[in-house]
Amino acid sequence: MTKDSKATTDALIKDLKHEDRYVRRSATKALSNHTDSKAATDALIEALEDKDPDVRWYAARALGNHKDSKAATDALIKAALKDEDPNVRLSAIEALGTHTDSKATTDALIKALKDKDADVRRYAVTALGNHKDSKAATDALLKALEDKDAGIRVSAAVALGNHKDSKAATDALIKALKDKDADVRWYATIALGNHADSKAATDALIEALDDKDEEVRRYAAEALSNHADSKAAYMGAYGAFKKGDIK
Repeated sequence: MTKDSKATTDALIKDLKHEDRYVRRSATKALSNHTDSKAATDALIEALEDKDPDVRWYAARALGNHKDSKAATDALIKAALKDEDPNVRLSAIEALGTHTDSKATTDALIKALKDKDADVRRYAVTALGNHKDSKAATDALLKALEDKDAGIRVSAAVALGNHKDSKAATDALIKALKDKDADVRWYATIALGNHADSKAATDALIEALDDKDEEVRRYAAEALSNHADSKAAYMGAYGAFKKGDIK
């Protein structure tokens, strides 16, 4: 860190103590990119305790870039599970989506799936999509795909698109193609586009070309374009466009 950049960091850290909450908010946003400064990380962690919820929101968001800091991860976990403001919890969860090397992070996101706020739960589902090497994360997303809230099921479908090495994820997404909610079926088709190594996924997407919803048919055709090694996938998508089922 150069002398000038250190001076800038120090000035921003000082602004975190300013009486004007708007100055503190600006300082937290600016410190987001000071990832090579332990002092900046420590100051942002302290800002997670600020009395102003918007300062805490920005601090959580900023700490998402400080993913190499265990202290930052631990502070975000605390905010994600315990902050009184749902927007701060949501921001902390979104930030934890980048802290994928920590089992503690995965465990915290799974706990957040039980948050009383639906938006917080949706963000937790989305964040778990980045934890594709965790069986626990995959299992939690499989359960979320059965949630009574269609929005949760949509987020779970999107997230499971990243878990393409899991046969259980592929099977669950195939089952989701029969969901009563068209939005869930749309996003299940998109997610299955990433599961190009699965013949079962290819066959299910070909079947989805006959879905009653035109958008589902369209997304199925687009998803099949990722299954380029399958002649059946190519012919199915081509035939759907040629028949005019998809415009």
